[in-house]
Amino acid sequence: MDPAAPPPLPDDALAVVLRRLAPRDIAASRCVCKAWRRVVDDRRLLRADLLPRSLGGIFLNLHGLWFTQFLARPTTGAAVSGRFDYTVPGDPDRLPIIYVHDHCNGLLLLDHCVVNPATRQWALLPPRPEDRLPQPPPPGMDVSTDEYLVFDPTLSPDFESLILPRVPYKPSEIDECEESEWPPSTLILPVFSSKTGSWEERTFGREGDAAGTLPGMVGSRRSFFRHQRGYWRGALYVCCSDCFIMRISLSDSIIESLDCPQKTENFI
Repeated sequence: MDPAAPPPLPDDALAVVLRRLAPRDIAASRCVCKAWRRVVDDRRLLRADLLPRSLGGIFLNLHGLWFTQFLARPTTGAAVSGRFDYTVPGDPDRLPIIYVHDHCNGLLLLDHCVVNPATRQWALLPPRPEDRLPQPPPPGMDVSTDEYLVFDPTLSPDFESLILPRVPYKPSEIDECEESEWPPSTLILPVFSSKTGSWEERTFGREGDAAGTLPGMVGSRRSFFRHQRGYWRGALYVCCSDCFIMRISLSDSIIESLDCPQKTENFI
């Protein structure tokens, strides 16, 4: 130990400090060092019912299958179920095909609802807009869409879902889209908010330059292996192609294109 370094806090004092933190920050504190992990575990600073330390299972979408697989160890009383029959009234044996479109901080986005598989709490979704995209996509843009879920329990108990047009994998109308920038300077997207319980058309303004034109993005491998996304500090990050990542801030309705790391021969 460095003789100039201050002595470590006693366990009791450290526990007092950690108890003042939010559960997410306490969980992060367990990763600082073994001593901090010991204090968190020995003092039971994390509630096991809110942040279980065991893995209940994995939801997995396999390419070529139209329903989501649930992998879990066989137990007599599984804490997490992959059937979701409790979200559909009526005969559970006639449960429709379940496909997880997206997930965020413990919530899963299904066709008909958003569900927390750990607590079995769920909320029905109203029908999507008849026109998934209120703003016609530019020439060459795929008319297919992806749906994304945004949820941060540290900020609000409400969640949001938005529909985003997809950069196509196969070229289409390339001759007509030479000048089509993506993302455009203004993008109108359908957004659902659990706070209002309805869909609305929300206008997003682009901050900074476009990532490029569509011909340079069409056919990327990331467009084929789609739905690579992340949510961090109030913004949704969507990997749209090999060229760029789209940052979407729902709080201030701003979109921004970020360059992807330098390409390599191998990709994930």
